[in-house]
Amino acid sequence: MAGNEANAALQLLERALCLEIDGEEFYRQAATRTADVTGQKMFLDLAEQEGLHQQIIRRQMDNLNAHGVWMADERFEGATCDLSQSLFPQGAARARAVGPRADELEALWLALEKESQSYELYRQGALQTQDPLARALYQYLMSAEREHFNTLMTNYDGIMRENYRPD
Repeated sequence: MAGNEANAALQLLERALCLEIDGEEFYRQAATRTADVTGQKMFLDLAEQEGLHQQIIRRQMDNLNAHGVWMADERFEGATCDLSQSLFPQGAARARAVGPRADELEALWLALEKESQSYELYRQGALQTQDPLARALYQYLMSAEREHFNTLMTNYDGIMRENYRPD
């Protein structure tokens, strides 16, 4: 891998690592502030997954620094994502999330934003790289962030439906 390409990859991975660290800390804090046991478990599970992503990213960074190439990982096999699609809802769908009970949903909303940021970073990495191992890593991480997002959105939607009161 050329020096400029390796530097760009390392910069992206460093940003990714920061997002994953921030995500883990956020989820651990959210778990301590959530009264609902199921919500606590969800946030702790997400925190653990963010820790796993940190390990994966660190190994890739170490390998790029030491050898200048991406490292294969069997977990990445078969991970595919639509690189043309953003994750987070836009426009009217996003506007519906703001309502009279929004303060109760703030942790979920912030978590959704974090997952979206990570997904977008990995999507950009996948779009920019020509290396199949790098693309496989990014798509694996995109798939994981999409799963996190879907878990959070399911909980968010459930709370919204539970608290919905027609006028």
